[in-house]
Amino acid sequence: MNTEIIKTSMIRKICMNATLNAPKCKGTATEQQMEAYFKLTESEELAKLIAAIRFENGHNERRKLKQNLPYRCPHYFRFKDDRRAQANIIPEAFTWQTCVDIDDETQVAAALERARVIDEEEGQWKHHLLHAEYSASSKLHLDIRIPMGMTIREAQQAYCKVLGIDFDEDCCTPERMIYITDAASQIYTADDWCAELPAEEVEARRKAYLDRGLTIDGRELKNQPTSNELKIQPVDYPDDYMGIPYEYIVEELVAQMGGEPAHGSRNGFIFTMACHLRHVCNDDAGWIKQVLPNFGEDQQRVDQSIESACRRQQSKTVPPKLQAALQLARTRVNIEKGVDPESLMRQPMMPERLPAPIRLCVSKAPKGYHPAIATCVFPAFATYTGGVKGEFWDNTTMEMTLISGLVAPMSIGKSCIKEPIRHILRPIAERDKVARAKEKDWSEATNTKSANSEKPERPKDICVQIVDADMTNAAFCQRMEDAERAGNKALFTEMDEVEQMKKVSGGSTSEVTQIIRRDFDSDEYGQERVGSQSVKSRSVMRWCVVFSTTPATAVATFGGNIDNGTFSRLNLCTIVREDVERRPKFGRYDEAFDKKLAVYQARLESAKGTIVCPQAKRLAEKLLDRAEERAEMMGNESYIHLSYRSVAIAFRKSILLYIMCGMKWSKEIEDFITWSFDYDMWCKMCLMGEAIKEKLERDNRIMKPGVPCMLEQLNDTFTRDEYNVIERAQCPNTTQRGNLLSKWKSRGWVEYNEELKIYIKTPEYYQKHAA
Repeated sequence: MNTEIIKTSMIRKICMNATLNAPKCKGTATEQQMEAYFKLTESEELAKLIAAIRFENGHNERRKLKQNLPYRCPHYFRFKDDRRAQANIIPEAFTWQTCVDIDDETQVAAALERARVIDEEEGQWKHHLLHAEYSASSKLHLDIRIPMGMTIREAQQAYCKVLGIDFDEDCCTPERMIYITDAASQIYTADDWCAELPAEEVEARRKAYLDRGLTIDGRELKNQPTSNELKIQPVDYPDDYMGIPYEYIVEELVAQMGGEPAHGSRNGFIFTMACHLRHVCNDDAGWIKQVLPNFGEDQQRVDQSIESACRRQQSKTVPPKLQAALQLARTRVNIEKGVDPESLMRQPMMPERLPAPIRLCVSKAPKGYHPAIATCVFPAFATYTGGVKGEFWDNTTMEMTLISGLVAPMSIGKSCIKEPIRHILRPIAERDKVARAKEKDWSEATNTKSANSEKPERPKDICVQIVDADMTNAAFCQRMEDAERAGNKALFTEMDEVEQMKKVSGGSTSEVTQIIRRDFDSDEYGQERVGSQSVKSRSVMRWCVVFSTTPATAVATFGGNIDNGTFSRLNLCTIVREDVERRPKFGRYDEAFDKKLAVYQARLESAKGTIVCPQAKRLAEKLLDRAEERAEMMGNESYIHLSYRSVAIAFRKSILLYIMCGMKWSKEIEDFITWSFDYDMWCKMCLMGEAIKEKLERDNRIMKPGVPCMLEQLNDTFTRDEYNVIERAQCPNTTQRGNLLSKWKSRGWVEYNEELKIYIKTPEYYQKHAA
């Protein structure tokens, strides 16, 4: 027999998933040309993975590596919606082939030789061998043509009998998949492997099945229901649990339990699986029967085990293995949707169409600087709206105060934000000149008076809004009091380095974090002094800030304050070096720019009271939903913790844009604000995501109430081996081991099932201990 792969001009098709190194992507399978299969087998990456699997001795490690392999589906050319599942079978796409899997290495050589012999001998199996290959574990796969009239199961049984090998029931499931191996593992490929049969032969084969009362692809067809079946209407159970296909949950749960059971341990395995699935199948035995495979066990025994599992009382707490399986299955769904954690953490791209005010602000800068400018102009715009509030999604109100930070490496062009901000604030700066001159005149008049002379009173109409970064805390309190007296106006400060905030707040990092929190929340702030010359004031904080810093400095400043709400109140942006041109050139911020800007400045300054924008409120709720969904997708609790105030920040920006656009909402505003939220979260997660995650995990460990009972750490059903693992961890003294299990049994907390070889927690245990 020719041992070379025969590649002919015959048009052949194969259903496969060619994805390498994606263990959680095993639900998808697409119809492809055979050329794609041959090309895949010649892949160097596949060859390396096969070599690694064969080199690995550990069963669990080898199983994990195998999950990275691509796979093919021997029984069907395609599935509905490209999802490999029994519910998605297309009968017309039947291949009339099956794959015999010889998993006993002692039988491989003899089976291969026997297959070659009977393929040449006269008889039922002549020229029925279509393909032979070594499996990833160096075992054997034999693809055969199913004799006319035989089902998959019958063909497998008959072929195994003539080969003299054990029959494996698990090889008969119609949606079954086979891991693909490299070209060096291929032994033989017939010309008609995976070829569509002539129409006349297909018609004859289908008729042979139909004459037996089967479907056209050889599966059971119940055309005449029994009287009992007529009485009991079938229940239409959902195919998924919270968007996760049950097929994925079962596959991951099987993996968590150490892989499919060997003959002799299937019944206990199925019982334990059913106990776990009760949590996601509403304690419904019929539902579990629909989603749980039989693993080669007699179906009647499987049904009995499931019903027995559903009758016993068990804890409502989801077992750790099921939790892990759900998380892994969710990850598979996310990968297939393209929303896995890796893709979620890619830099969000700005929308092509921007709201007019933002489009103007970024118009003079190279594209690589647009995200930073589009973020940092908002505190400048908000300075015009002191006292203006927006009605949030929960019907509370908040002012527009914003604190934006540009966190980027040195010498990358952080000064790109200065000119747009300067032009936005120009009208305020002109008014400040008049106020500063008046303050200077008063100061000089005061200083010319003798110590015993009456000093002139400080003018009440002084209001300086753009304040320096190096002012003292007393001066800052005075500026806030002046601004509030002038009509609840807001202050603005631009800082070249975040550490400058220490002087304003009083000198320490703890005071910086306090002032940021109170500012964002519009709390009162001030100082109480007893001296007659001291500043004594308390005012509502309305201080808009833009600061620049490096990532290292940002972490040093805010890294110790990630759990007190300081970091989440910041609106962050960055500059990505790869996005910036080698020699970026800026346009001129000229009179035409100022003239267009004046329209938005006037609208902001004329805004009063509370702004109610239904679209902005709805968008805020949508962003909350978006954050919750993404946190679940990423399996990262820190994402949701950061998102709450990021939604508030995005809402404030939406109100500012709504005002600047003449109290009109647009799709451009919605798209930009959605991007702004995503971008803010991306920056925060990149900078502090891991630190926040570690802090949350540490808090959870601290809050854990005492040392857990060993029985609480075990599943509702457990084996002696599982008990031994926990006992060794909890009880280092070998002389004290073995006593607890006996005590639990004597107290009636666990019972032993001789048939299944497992321990089961009793109703008495749950009545006494279960939450």
